[in-house]
Amino acid sequence: MEIRSVTDIAADPSDFDLAVRQVENWLVQRMFDDIEFTEILSELSRKIDQTLFPLLRTHVTMRQMHPFIDHTDHTWNRAGELRTNSRPRALWAEPNWTQSPLFYMLENVIREYRCDLSREEVVQRFPIFTEFEEMGGTDYLAILTPFRNQETALKTQDGVISSWLTDRPGGFIEREIQALKRLIDLFHATARIFKREQTLQDVLSAYLGPAAARQVMEGKNQRGDGDIIQAVIWICDLRGSSALADQMEMPAYLTLLNQFFETMSEAVMGEGGEVLKFMGDGFLAIFPTSDSAGISDAAQRAVIAARKGVESMAHQASDASKLKFGIGIHHGDVMFGNIGARERLDFSVIGPAVNMTSRLQDLTKSLDASLLVSSGIAEHLPIKLRRFPQQTVPGLKDPIDVYTTA
Repeated sequence: MEIRSVTDIAADPSDFDLAVRQVENWLVQRMFDDIEFTEILSELSRKIDQTLFPLLRTHVTMRQMHPFIDHTDHTWNRAGELRTNSRPRALWAEPNWTQSPLFYMLENVIREYRCDLSREEVVQRFPIFTEFEEMGGTDYLAILTPFRNQETALKTQDGVISSWLTDRPGGFIEREIQALKRLIDLFHATARIFKREQTLQDVLSAYLGPAAARQVMEGKNQRGDGDIIQAVIWICDLRGSSALADQMEMPAYLTLLNQFFETMSEAVMGEGGEVLKFMGDGFLAIFPTSDSAGISDAAQRAVIAARKGVESMAHQASDASKLKFGIGIHHGDVMFGNIGARERLDFSVIGPAVNMTSRLQDLTKSLDASLLVSSGIAEHLPIKLRRFPQQTVPGLKDPIDVYTTA
């Protein structure tokens, strides 16, 4: 059956009920598809506005399980625009959020909040209501749905809040409110599925790195699953950390260590590298390659990352500027995949090339250099290098050539 206009449907309650069921059926089907949450939000809002009743604006807020993002907002309006904004944890208390009706609902545990925007005293409650009035908004409905039991969900802010704004003269009528609540229940169920998948991706990316997270999400989650890849391997390690840990209070030491990790890893990621693992007071990163041209590009980016990291550390305003560390860079084949015990796995890179990179990093101490690269890296660098006398490496029969930037 062809869905008629909002005006036609409004005149016939049976047609309205049928149109609502059609939107419900569509939404249920989308729950089983590959979920693109912003597309579902946009299409649902558009269907409501075009086939059920006037809808001027829709807004959805969900808290994220993310290292530095507190929550993400999605806002649709009738013009067809959809804006997504992730609010950093540092800005959680900014006035735009704390003076909003959604924050008010969370703070006061209000599950449903409807506001008649034709009344001036209501418009004055929140700054954003003035904006809604100027847009032509007449009626506002917000729904809070906790995920899990309410006490636990509210404590962790695990749930979803959505708000729906109409510009119909006189606001929503009762059957529209009931239909909207039915659709919101289904939509919030979709939001929960999306949030759980997004949380899994965010947590895996934060703890494994984006490339390893993609591998796991694609099904490589069994011990031994992985691929042999070529990569430039980058290992960095802090010197004298044991003495620092012994001399400093633990909170101060952890702050210093995190400054080191943040500065150096940002230099790596800024050049396209992937940080795979933090190991005590050091970390392992890779710059994947595929051919000889790729090796040259990755080698140069890895060295640029090292030099930028050294420079950034030297300009830290804190005692972090005094930290000493070494970086080893090498290239070779590695197994990128799952290793570990049956019930405790790790996704990382292993192989002789990783061991060689670790040995290079160790040599930075005895050679008093902050950066050492192997001959396999040196041949791809268009910069002046200083070559050390050949070095003996434990486990290797023949000595190796090592270089540092001039």
